[in-house]
Amino acid sequence: RADLNSTLKEAAGRFGAGVRPSRTRAVLVISEVALALVLLIGATLLIRSFAGLRNVALGFDPRNVLTLQTSMSGDRYSTSAQMTNFERLVVQRIESLPGVVAASRAVVLPVQNFGIDLPFAIEGRPLEGRFHGDEFWRYVGPRYFDAFRIPLVRGRVFDQRDVENSAKVALINESMARKYWPKGDPLGARIVIGKGLGPEFDDPPRQIVGIVGDVRESGLRSQVAPVMYVPSTQVSDGLTRLGNRLIPTTWVVRSAGDPLSLTAAVEREFLSTDPLVPVANVRTMEQVIRQAAARDNFNMLLLSIFAAVALLLAAIGIYGLMSYSVEQRAHEIGIRLALGADRADVLRLFVLQGARLAAIGLVLGLGVAFGLTRLLGRLLFGVGATDPVSFAAVALLLGAVALLASYIPARRATRVDPVIALRYE
Repeated sequence: RADLNSTLKEAAGRFGAGVRPSRTRAVLVISEVALALVLLIGATLLIRSFAGLRNVALGFDPRNVLTLQTSMSGDRYSTSAQMTNFERLVVQRIESLPGVVAASRAVVLPVQNFGIDLPFAIEGRPLEGRFHGDEFWRYVGPRYFDAFRIPLVRGRVFDQRDVENSAKVALINESMARKYWPKGDPLGARIVIGKGLGPEFDDPPRQIVGIVGDVRESGLRSQVAPVMYVPSTQVSDGLTRLGNRLIPTTWVVRSAGDPLSLTAAVEREFLSTDPLVPVANVRTMEQVIRQAAARDNFNMLLLSIFAAVALLLAAIGIYGLMSYSVEQRAHEIGIRLALGADRADVLRLFVLQGARLAAIGLVLGLGVAFGLTRLLGRLLFGVGATDPVSFAAVALLLGAVALLASYIPARRATRVDPVIALRYE
């Protein structure tokens, strides 16, 4: 549909590129900068989120901790008394090994994103429904908090006094204390856990005897949640049978040195206690955390590669377009130099042209990214969807790349002999 007369005039002779092609190239440069900026900002936000997961506060010390699992299903360990006796013998044997600091039983490990939650009611507090809340529930051995070095905030942790026939007790973490006792002291309060859920969950009232620090129980990405802890020695027979049937029993061992060096000795103590109990899934707690973060680490690697490719493509694209634009104006450059123009002025002219196009692209890209990154809100951790540091850093980086991509062909053009440039077709 182009008008042949105007097209021939635009492209005629030695007077450089036409208006329409120049506008098309300008639009391409602006679009490439804007799209690259949006992609890079999104990738940067996600990469910062994944990197933040590596430094997240766990609430416990995973170093020098060995973890393993045993299958306790069957009739031989169908009661709490049988499990308590086995636990006592195994823990005594393991803690007698050289280099072992503490050993304990647990229902699940932290950060595994395996939620066991039960409803509960607080005695003496009016109810609007059946329960006051529904929070994570864990049963652990007396040395669990020593093995993971979970700090005691107030009160006491479980000890040898908390047996099957003694007063029923429970611990809660700081998050639960803040949520359900915002202005009071939960120590001494009594809670009823799981009442009405079935015979397996029937549990007498328990007195809260201590408050421990917050631990990330349900994955690295999840916020710290309220948790109730009960002694493994005071779990009902029904819950013991149900737990043994559904999930393997977890054990944790804190050592003074390399925990893997204790693997053979720990397995030997289990076999000495009961040769029919198989030991499996032996890992350090640091390995457990790495496996929990494996998907996020893989995603971070992919995003880093994609971001690097996007930056490289943007640089190549801008360089190619600017180089072609300079080449098309080689005749004009020759005329300017022949008429006495300073090479630095010619260089500045072309660099500023590229800078203007890049600036327009950056402004448009920032506007689009400001709207689109809000869709990433649920995927981010520890960084906002409109984080100014990420926006500014990516904009400065891409702006520098655009300037460099404009500077190189412009500098090369200013070194051309004016006589050769004037002959350029």
